[in-house]
Amino acid sequence: MLHRKLIRNLAQIRLQLSRLTARVQALQEQVNERQGGPSSSVTALLTGKLNTRLTVETTAGSVFGTLIAIGEDFVQIAEPNGSIAIIPMRSFLSIS
Repeated sequence: MLHRKLIRNLAQIRLQLSRLTARVQALQEQVNERQGGPSSSVTALLTGKLNTRLTVETTAGSVFGTLIAIGEDFVQIAEPNGSIAIIPMRSFLSIS
C-alpha cells in the first residue's frame, strides 16, 4: 500500500514538474524577447558613435570618454584619465 502511494505521489510530482517547466520556458521566451528589443536598438545607435566622445548617464553617475568597444550587453569607454570603463547597457539612463 505504501508503495502505491509513493508511485501516485511521484506521478503527481512529475506532472507538476512538467507544468512548471513549460511555464518557466514561456517566461524565459518573454524575457528574451524583451531583452532583444531595447538592447539591439541601443547597439545600433552606439555603432554610429564608435571611436567618438560621448557621455553616458548611468544609474551610478556620468561617464565621459571615447567609445572604444561595444559588447553584447556592455560598452567600453576610454576616459580622459586613461582608465577604461566597462558599463552594462542595463544601467544606461541616457547617451549624449
